[in-house]
Amino acid sequence: MQNKLILLCTLLLLSISLSAQGSGSSKSKSKDRFREKDDRRYPVQIVNAKELNQPGTDYAPMYYDNGILFVSARGKKGPRNERTGEAFEAHYLSTFDRLGALVVPEVFEFNAGKKSDFHEGPVAFTRDFKMAFVTRNNNDNGILRGGKGGRASMKIYQMEYGFPDWTPPIDLPFNSDDYSCMHPSLSVDEKWLFFASDMPGGSGGFDLYAVERLGNNKWGEPVNLGPAINTEKQDLFPFMSEYGSLFFASNGRSNSMGGMDIYFVNNPLKKEDEKEVVNLGEPFNTPEDDYSFITDPDGHNGYFASTRKEKNYGKTDIYSFVAPRGLEGTGKPETNTARITVIDDKTGLPLQGAEIRIFQPTDDGFISGNNDFYDFDYEPDPDRPDVFSFKLVRKDAKDMGKPDLYSNAEGGAQTDFTRYRNYLIMVSAKGYTSRDRFMVVDSDDELTLYFKMKESPPCLRAGGIVLTTEHNTRIANASVRFEHRSSGAVETARTTRNGEFDVCLSREGEWIAKVEKNGFRAETFRVNASKGGNSNDEVRLKPLTEGLTVAETMPLANGLLEGSMFILDKIFYEKDKATLNQGAVRHLEAWLEHMRNYPEMEIEITAHTDVRGDERMNMELTEQRAKNAKIFLVAKGIEETRIKATGKGELQPRNHCVESAECSDEEHEQNNRLEIKIKRLGPPRT
Repeated sequence: MQNKLILLCTLLLLSISLSAQGSGSSKSKSKDRFREKDDRRYPVQIVNAKELNQPGTDYAPMYYDNGILFVSARGKKGPRNERTGEAFEAHYLSTFDRLGALVVPEVFEFNAGKKSDFHEGPVAFTRDFKMAFVTRNNNDNGILRGGKGGRASMKIYQMEYGFPDWTPPIDLPFNSDDYSCMHPSLSVDEKWLFFASDMPGGSGGFDLYAVERLGNNKWGEPVNLGPAINTEKQDLFPFMSEYGSLFFASNGRSNSMGGMDIYFVNNPLKKEDEKEVVNLGEPFNTPEDDYSFITDPDGHNGYFASTRKEKNYGKTDIYSFVAPRGLEGTGKPETNTARITVIDDKTGLPLQGAEIRIFQPTDDGFISGNNDFYDFDYEPDPDRPDVFSFKLVRKDAKDMGKPDLYSNAEGGAQTDFTRYRNYLIMVSAKGYTSRDRFMVVDSDDELTLYFKMKESPPCLRAGGIVLTTEHNTRIANASVRFEHRSSGAVETARTTRNGEFDVCLSREGEWIAKVEKNGFRAETFRVNASKGGNSNDEVRLKPLTEGLTVAETMPLANGLLEGSMFILDKIFYEKDKATLNQGAVRHLEAWLEHMRNYPEMEIEITAHTDVRGDERMNMELTEQRAKNAKIFLVAKGIEETRIKATGKGELQPRNHCVESAECSDEEHEQNNRLEIKIKRLGPPRT
């Protein structure tokens, strides 16, 4: 019986929606029209999102954290759809790198401990990505259920993320065994859930509905969006944008270009006679099927699926678009005016010319904005000089590029924040300690932000750069020891990967500085520390071996030697997941610089876990994590033969946290890491 039901309810969702094509009649009361043509100077650009697509069916893209989650039938193992011959549809996730490019997708399981035996369909998330609404075959704890006549319906299930995994799915109260509810999408305020259903009382086929979220997992009654939107045929794939436009797909409207077309209507919950449905037109719609449309919060970028034949990879591909000036006729994001005031903490006087930078934090702790927030560095292990900790470090304000705003003579600045987004505001001023403030814009109130700046502690700054004598190569991780001549006080520093050092000296007067680095002769220099004075010295070290070439000098200077090990231990994978998150992507992006500078470098990537969890599963998990890291580097142009990827599971902990030990979560986390070992270096790029 279960196999029969699976055959009947096959969730190639389009097989439901595309079975009744043609123009036909429509019950739409609105005057159908096409979207206005784009300005020729700023044309919409559409390209195949080739990173996401494979032969077969790929559709239903959705933004998830720092990537795109989508539905695909690309699986090679497991049950197959008897009608199409394709694998059951599953979720895949591709993350964005720092430049906004998508990396190779990986399978995504909401419940890592139990692989789904069903077709997985379109998904909606809350803004914090902690709650998901997932389309899935009607089932009861893994057993497929049928309604009238043995027909198995589709349902929308609710799941919440609570470390380390998603909760079991909850069957929403408006679902039914006798009809389908699917294709969820949340309004920006998360008070309404839009979806498609063939429940009784609709216009025909699938209609679009909205249901109010009342809190505490309580729901109102579904509301049909009415004949201005719904037709006698199929109306599917609703997507509610952050600027109040509902996008959907239909094959029942009078101005169809053929098959399923993408339409939008602004403020879909307003009065029926005020709704105007607009066909997106070219280049989005074609004589083929176009559907499952999404946009970013500003409406300038997005994705959709199409069966168009040009430059395609499979039966259905996902396409990306760029609309430089947004989509003509759609709504605009709601904003709140923010008034920022910067004053001196002691005097209360306004500070003019303070630099204000605005960033948007992501769920895994990374920051995006107009300025680059991070740099990367690596430090040697004090006990093992050939082992380095590889890390991302926050830049100083002076290294972050041009500010977004400056405070005026009254210490004020004004900007608009888009509603329902998170922001990090960073304020810096010369002579003052920088201040940050995190805020959530979740109401329609005007925002007033005060930054009381404290004067920076006195700093007798000494900085500079350390280079090689002959080739001007920057020397990383050189130690710099300052000793005060009269008192004997000592301060220490080290050079970054760029050969730079910066330290606040504790006393005025003359200091003797000594610079040391393995493989080089030590050098000394003098610093006269005084209030208001900053020293900036250039120090050159001579290799112990005479006559070294550039290729021989560089490894000594930067620490990249054959056999060197770099530990990437600040990558916080979700438990039992191998998906590359933004932390992993950022660390691997930084490592790309080394592999590009050394085109013959060969490395071994090894993944490790802590001892928590099943030993066999941990081994499989690390093998997949290492493989995914390799796939990322290969996708960025590194030859596959230069990278070996292995998983060690829980076999090689860094600390005392073995099976029988009592350890904190933080101590266990030290063992979840990637290690990159240089097996062969080769000459640097000239």
